[in-house]
Amino acid sequence: MAFFRWLDFMKDVEPGSTLPAGMSRRAVVIDGMMLALHEAFPNLKCKPHCHESSQITYMLQGRLRMCIGDEEQVIAPGEFAYMPSNVKHSIESLDEFVVALDVFTPARPDIVERLQALAAQHELVLS
Repeated sequence: MAFFRWLDFMKDVEPGSTLPAGMSRRAVVIDGMMLALHEAFPNLKCKPHCHESSQITYMLQGRLRMCIGDEEQVIAPGEFAYMPSNVKHSIESLDEFVVALDVFTPARPDIVERLQALAAQHELVLS
């Protein structure tokens, strides 16, 4: 498959170890790379964390205060940030709704596991 629509992917809205309350995610894994569309309500704070995957966050809507290692900056639509593997980072949405596109390489195993659980739940509901 070469073409996709975000609306064809399940939206995860349940807070958990990979998704803070007030945030949603649609994600897909292609050739070992993960693409995730995240939405966040205003004034959301995500605690500092790190993972083995490198990450790029591209802002589509709203503004995010991002802390990456010892650096902090607010990014807006058309701007992006890079988080190297295993570098602690956090985000804070400011006073507006946020939409950001994240690329993880390699795909994050913890989010892949969550996607598989969502797919299994969806199949149970359809049965």
